[in-house]
Amino acid sequence: METVGQILRAEREKKNLSVKDVEHATSIRALYITSIEADDYKVIPGEVYLKGFIRNYANFLGLNSAELVDLYRESQAEAAPEAVVTPQPSVVDERPKINLLSMISPKLAATAIILVAVIGIGFWAYGGQQSPSVPQKVQPPAEQAQQVPEAPAVPVKPANTKPVYVQAKFSEECWTQVTADGKRIYEGTPKKDESFTWEAQETLAIKAGNAGAMDVTWNGQPQGKLGKKGDVVTKTFTPQGSK
Repeated sequence: METVGQILRAEREKKNLSVKDVEHATSIRALYITSIEADDYKVIPGEVYLKGFIRNYANFLGLNSAELVDLYRESQAEAAPEAVVTPQPSVVDERPKINLLSMISPKLAATAIILVAVIGIGFWAYGGQQSPSVPQKVQPPAEQAQQVPEAPAVPVKPANTKPVYVQAKFSEECWTQVTADGKRIYEGTPKKDESFTWEAQETLAIKAGNAGAMDVTWNGQPQGKLGKKGDVVTKTFTPQGSK
């Protein structure tokens, strides 16, 4: 079965795209792109970022991003080692038991008994009384430290994912100009079957010289053709929609 990295790399090479092309179009660092293609995720800062990069990269290449994220999850589950419990042998104390009573001679035992009797008689004769036991103060149990509930985890927004996210796929050549937040970020003539992804904080304006050749997806929602074939159309996308 092909891995996530193998699928992404094969599709990129099929489209004759370099890692730098992908970095420019998706804003994902080249270091992260090469790491994902090598299925080596150690340099990527966290699970949420990684899934966002895979989803963004797949969308840019025109692949099914949900399927690739699921494939990543399956590969991680298979790689997790199962805990193996090794039974520990029971330890038997084989040292010989020593009977202390057997080591005391009968003569010594008799002497000890007489000594105890003499001490007891003397204590009784002089009115010795056992000191009353002093009750021990019972210390109240220390108050348990109040447990502060942990703050709920706040999902981290994937890096380089801005409020306006537009993917364009071309069915034939179409001169295109893209402006993000007032700054021109792309101008060129994509060819048939090429796709691009652009992002912006507030506004993303796309001007197409052959609007019928461009299929647009805005923030993950298909918008259809930008216009009719041969028409010159300018459309502006915002976080709320398009105009």
